[in-house]
Amino acid sequence: MVNRVKLVRDALHLSQREFGEKLGVSRDVISNIEYGRVPPKPLLLQHLCQIYKVNEHWLHTGEGEMFDEYPRTKSKCEEALCIFKTLRPDFQDYALEQIKKLAELQDKV
Repeated sequence: MVNRVKLVRDALHLSQREFGEKLGVSRDVISNIEYGRVPPKPLLLQHLCQIYKVNEHWLHTGEGEMFDEYPRTKSKCEEALCIFKTLRPDFQDYALEQIKKLAELQDKV
């Protein structure tokens, strides 16, 4: 199950700090769970399923879909920034130029 907690966090593209804040725990708690140093408490797992719309059966067994419904946790700006950070530097330059051109185009309309 520890592996699945990390899979949820990764699927949501959240840092341990961001993930934990929404659950009301520190980054250290999330880190300790992900590295198997402490088992997650049942109440935390229940909260995780409620907050992030995680399929409880999947969380406990690995069977079925990860999410009951895909949660929207990020604004468009945060989502764009997360994607931008994964790009190679030359693609980042290209993407930035395209965004500038879109902004200029929008001003003309």
